[in-house]
Amino acid sequence: MSTSSPQVQVEPAPQEARVDRIASAAALDMLERLKDPALLASGAVNLIALDAIQAKLGDRWETKRGRVWEHVEREIERTIGPANLSVRLDDTHYLIALPSSPGLAAQATCLTVLQDVLKFFLGELRPADMAVRNISAIEGAEIISAPVDLHRLHAAASAPQAPAAASTARQGAGAPSPSAPSTAIMLGEEAPAAPDWRPPLAGRSFRERVEPPKRPPFELTVSDEPVWNLRQGIITSFVIDRAGAPAGADAPVQEEIDMAVFRHAADLLREHASQGGPFVLHVPVHFMSLATQRTRLRLLGVTQPVREAMRQMVLLEICGLDPGVPPSRLIEVIGLVRSLCGGVLGRVRPSKPALAAVRGCGLKGLVIEAPLLAPQGPEGEARLKVFAGAAHGLSPNLIIHGLPTPNLIDVAASAGFTHASAAPLPGK
Repeated sequence: MSTSSPQVQVEPAPQEARVDRIASAAALDMLERLKDPALLASGAVNLIALDAIQAKLGDRWETKRGRVWEHVEREIERTIGPANLSVRLDDTHYLIALPSSPGLAAQATCLTVLQDVLKFFLGELRPADMAVRNISAIEGAEIISAPVDLHRLHAAASAPQAPAAASTARQGAGAPSPSAPSTAIMLGEEAPAAPDWRPPLAGRSFRERVEPPKRPPFELTVSDEPVWNLRQGIITSFVIDRAGAPAGADAPVQEEIDMAVFRHAADLLREHASQGGPFVLHVPVHFMSLATQRTRLRLLGVTQPVREAMRQMVLLEICGLDPGVPPSRLIEVIGLVRSLCGGVLGRVRPSKPALAAVRGCGLKGLVIEAPLLAPQGPEGEARLKVFAGAAHGLSPNLIIHGLPTPNLIDVAASAGFTHASAAPLPGK
């Protein structure tokens, strides 16, 4: 076995399968990004195995495995959302990391993915085939894992689901919400939900004076808004919202806005490093800031001290993708930053040319700002559905930010969006 290939060591049962090679350099890169002991200790990083499908196909595996991988990867993307990570390690093993819902919740999600895949290819579920293992350590190219308790996972997967997203959000995204249980509680962990539970970052707001060179200064308000997973009805990440920037900001002004946002993101990631508690953060940044080397290096310099946390917990949302942005340049920029964060999303405008420009660019999700669709009223609901239909198939995740009222979260879900956030509360 090559020294550069990861192995899976399962204790105490030496007869368990080993992963003795990987499919691509991307897997080794993923191992490097996920080796943080705190993340591994949270139970968020797990393996699923497709050995039962390989055995069923027998000699046909070599010709059919590509179709199997495509189906598995679609199922993973559909289930885990953009805030999480996955990679194929070898022919039959997938690593799935869910920093947004660690512990039993992460393992139950892995079980759900594996069950759906097994039912599709085998038509039945057998306990012996449902191989989910928790990774406890990553040492270079070596992975150490142990089987998870299937009985506990079955109990978690069959636990009552969360209340509808909007019914919780109507109290105000980020406000104290007695009816909003944590992800772990919904999926059957033993600890009771606190009666005044609130998302860990919600409700925070900061003001910073921005002074672009040779431009009038202004005050930027930055807040952290919860992002709802509309399939699960829970908060799985947060987005940095910006307010107070001058209309039609040119490149120098936009650069300073992005610098303020990155400073805020770095502060949050440093706080995580000192206090723990995994979360996923959407960080908006303008396309031109990333496309310009000087500005890109300046932004990355701000987050250099927390680069490992950024690779695990940050989703970059590229803004300014107006019609006219060359797709080849966008693909280049995505390639430059993809390895520096947990994933890259694209904020688009509601037009066919804008959507056509991001087709095939490798974005983990498409984002639209709610004011661009004016979602209130019957006509607004129709506009949400038209946009969702036009964006269908371009990316596994479709996100809408800044819904003017929390009750529109349910409307966004029925329109076909996978994630949504409400606008900041007045006075923040």
